[in-house]
Amino acid sequence: MTWRGPVVLGLLLALGVGSGFGISMAVGEHPPGGGSPAPVVAHSPSLPIDPVPELLPDPATPALAPGIDLVSQQVGSGDFRMTLPVPLGWDFSVNSLNEWQWRPPDQPNFGYVMRVEQVLSNRRSIDWTLDRRIDELEEDEDNLEILDQTADSLHFTYVTSNHLRHGYLTWLDLTGSDNAQVEIAVTGRAVDDAGMAGLVARVAAGIRLGAGPA
Repeated sequence: MTWRGPVVLGLLLALGVGSGFGISMAVGEHPPGGGSPAPVVAHSPSLPIDPVPELLPDPATPALAPGIDLVSQQVGSGDFRMTLPVPLGWDFSVNSLNEWQWRPPDQPNFGYVMRVEQVLSNRRSIDWTLDRRIDELEEDEDNLEILDQTADSLHFTYVTSNHLRHGYLTWLDLTGSDNAQVEIAVTGRAVDDAGMAGLVARVAAGIRLGAGPA
């Protein structure tokens, strides 16, 4: 029948227009217009996406020493109570119902600090949590560099307020659920590296759910 030809032709034309628009959007170009081609304006070379700023000196307080004294402390409540070893004499503060922080008393800004957070409500694997945290760091922090990565930990640097910061993160599964339940973070200066690595490892080895000695 003769009516099929115009219908098929119309469908092909419609598909052609739609496909051309999709490709144009995918490559970030506009459909070509009429008239003679316009000359391309030369641009100067792009600046670095994330240039390293001029770094300010760190506070001259003593470095975090490996093997500092720890004391047992309980945080959380009810079924979410945890017992963990924390640095003796450090000031304690509650960031939220499931996040706590410790830092030396009277320490200036850009020293070192430890943070512990319960993340068991997320019900996500350690692999997923680690990958997601890298994405968050890349989005939120300047000049991020991953120095070391294992199946459950990160060591990285970044720049904030013109200060170079070193960070350690590790995640724990305390019940064999295959999910990340606790996040331990220590942030400080380059001179604190050895002490931070040791502190994270010792807290991770001594933390457990429930009340009682760590």
